[in-house]
Amino acid sequence: MISAEIIFRFSLDLKNIKIIGMRFLLLIFCGLCLNQVSAQNQAFYYFDKGFDEFSGNFPALGIEGDKGEFLEEVVEKFGKEKRKVYRFPKSSGLVFDNTKIKNFINGSYGIEMYFRYDDGSMLLYGQLLGDQLISSQGKYVHLVTTRNVQTKQMNVFVNGKLTLNFSDTGNNLEIDDKSQVSFFSQEGTPTTAGAVAMIKLYDFFIDEKNASNLFQIFSEQNNIVGFNPKGILKNLYFLKSQDVILPESIPELENIFAFLENNPKAKIELQGHTDNQGDFNLNLTLSRNRTLAVKNFLVKKGIDDKRISTRGFGSTKPIASNESEETRRKNRRVELIVL
Repeated sequence: MISAEIIFRFSLDLKNIKIIGMRFLLLIFCGLCLNQVSAQNQAFYYFDKGFDEFSGNFPALGIEGDKGEFLEEVVEKFGKEKRKVYRFPKSSGLVFDNTKIKNFINGSYGIEMYFRYDDGSMLLYGQLLGDQLISSQGKYVHLVTTRNVQTKQMNVFVNGKLTLNFSDTGNNLEIDDKSQVSFFSQEGTPTTAGAVAMIKLYDFFIDEKNASNLFQIFSEQNNIVGFNPKGILKNLYFLKSQDVILPESIPELENIFAFLENNPKAKIELQGHTDNQGDFNLNLTLSRNRTLAVKNFLVKKGIDDKRISTRGFGSTKPIASNESEETRRKNRRVELIVL
């Protein structure tokens, strides 16, 4: 399960679906690759797999200090259903061993977390964020810390807003002399207990626009449970790295149109996703534009645009690893949710 979304793989006949009182998720896989040169790598820790990383390509997180426990609780932004989180004790936390992945956190990097502290105190760079988070006591907070290797600039974003901006010339604020990245604890300094629901690591700098986008994406996540899965549409094709729909996609789009026409009260949401090849922000824009292209097709055929909402998540919500073209293809998709 990724960000509390459930993925199903079946065959589908849209014309025979009854939608009263149910919600379901349809995956529409984009058939052509993005064909962009560079990859921006990301490690995802959601804790539904314990300390293991989602794709299996990164090392598991380690425990620093006293061992905590896994709990299930309702987490804001993840919906109304309980999900697994890791509860860490006082002066304890987690650690990422950077040496096990050839110094993944090196040069420019970004760290995204969703967590809460029991008393609201935020230990980060000598407790600089204590005052900013005291009003969030016991509440989950979205935090992004990021460093630009060229400028040595360190930015800290709390709930999408730039909170700290300073120089880190020695690259030692996140990484210790053993190349370990610690979360929620600092040697020799007492820290509060708390819980964490998500940690993501990026091997690139996250500018202010992208940090805001990450928070917006995270804030829009829904926990989709209790719906009736009906299948996958596989025949949606776009021009490489563009939002231009290819003619081969028309039969699939006609199926969606027929479904909406035969169910006039139905509303849908289109969610676009990419792999991690190329620029993060360009992928985010591409994922949004592809959902808009599908929406525009349906609106031109007479569907009320108020019945179709769209969102783009870029490469932030993979359903497979990005290590090969075969698995990246699974991540390049448009999801259709009937509300």
